[in-house]
Amino acid sequence: DLPFDRLVEVLNPERSASRHPLFQVMLTVGDTTVGEPELTGVTARFVTPEISVAKFDLTFAFGERRGADGSPDGLDITVEYATDLYERDTAASVAGRLVRLLTAAVTTPDLPVSALDLLTEDEQERLAHWSGPRTQAPRLGLDGLFTGQAARSPEAVALLFEDQEVTYGELDVWSNRLARYLSGRGVRPGDLVGVHVERSPHMVAAMLAVLKAGAGYTMLDPQFPQERLNGVLQQVRPAALLTQSHLPVLRTDAVCVDLTREVVEISGVSGAAVETGGSPESVACVMFTSGSTGVPKGVAASHRALAATFVGPDYLAFGPQQTFLQCSPVSWDAFALEVFGPLLHGGRCVLQPGQHTDPHQIAELVERHEVTTLQMSASLFNHMLDEHPAVFGQIREAMTAGEAASPAHVARALEAHPRLRLLNGYGPAESMGFTTTFTIEPGMAEGAASIPVGGPLFGKHAYVLDGNLELVPPGVPGELYVSGHGLAHGYIG
Repeated sequence: DLPFDRLVEVLNPERSASRHPLFQVMLTVGDTTVGEPELTGVTARFVTPEISVAKFDLTFAFGERRGADGSPDGLDITVEYATDLYERDTAASVAGRLVRLLTAAVTTPDLPVSALDLLTEDEQERLAHWSGPRTQAPRLGLDGLFTGQAARSPEAVALLFEDQEVTYGELDVWSNRLARYLSGRGVRPGDLVGVHVERSPHMVAAMLAVLKAGAGYTMLDPQFPQERLNGVLQQVRPAALLTQSHLPVLRTDAVCVDLTREVVEISGVSGAAVETGGSPESVACVMFTSGSTGVPKGVAASHRALAATFVGPDYLAFGPQQTFLQCSPVSWDAFALEVFGPLLHGGRCVLQPGQHTDPHQIAELVERHEVTTLQMSASLFNHMLDEHPAVFGQIREAMTAGEAASPAHVARALEAHPRLRLLNGYGPAESMGFTTTFTIEPGMAEGAASIPVGGPLFGKHAYVLDGNLELVPPGVPGELYVSGHGLAHGYIG
């Protein structure tokens, strides 16, 4: 109804050499039933010229056909695309989806448009493969998995902290005694217990003791301000609190794991195996989100969620040959990988002194204890490569997560250390952190705009869905949804 030139004149859009200023996709509907012109002494016919220039990024031209009696006789559809933006296969797949959409609409006219299927059988099979295989859920809780490992290797070193070594057998007995002590103080299966203990063997023993008592733990980072810790306690309302005598008092009835009186009482309790541990569906821990979208929320994760993330998947070479460095803040989901990753497989866990992640200490501990596996945020990975590059010649596995990986740093690391196993991980705390992983091979990151987050771990699943929660075809943007054994129960409260 409005001349195009007039529209441009009135709107006067900002011009760009990269795109048409008004719109990029055009759809036209016409009638292709106009008869051939009858000209005296001349034979005439319609000819569709070959198109060599696209006016817009993408154009769909619909032409309605009619039979001799004037009744509808189908549609002619021409798809025109800019070859500097689209591959021929991409344009063909878009055209194919359009035909499937229209066919489905006339075949099942009672369905809402949002429910019409755009996927071919081949695409459905591909998406099913990409989303990950169905697997059985773990049958043991974390405490049961650790106890079994301790029975298999009681003399092996489990923890290294400063000049101290703690074996699996010692850690098992310590945590058994503390678990019985907590039960005697009224902690029952299904309760939650706060762990306000500095990074040390005491901290790990406290976590295991809470799990063996059938309760779930929440880590209270001593470096957090009192207000933040009080907010966590108000949400969790723990049945007990484990702490150290030199830390600020959060509750007057807290159990101080280093006070002589309580140490003597705990030491007098039997260190034999405990039978009150958690089931796979019991809450094992409550992790708090960063609060970037509001008030921090407590994510209640089950034994199943943690066990499925650290036992079964092969994204890392889990086993007794591994030495992990635990340097992530204790409030992060990555913290659990650095503790349970080694302890459920007979490996060694090196505990970095202090609560803050310290690059200088990381470099020193990697060398002193021959650390094999290092998990880092992308920022820390970049810093370590820039300032402490020798670290990457000593470790065997490096995993970066939490932020978008830097292709330039990744390329540099693999160029200098082609035997390094380097992974990019992704996942929210609500799916126990590591949900998808991507193994980066040498040469893969050179000149790349980004590093993929990869595919789902064994036992976890990932889907890209539209606004109606329907699967979108490969290459079509949508929202990422995750499911599987790693999924948390929900938020506290």
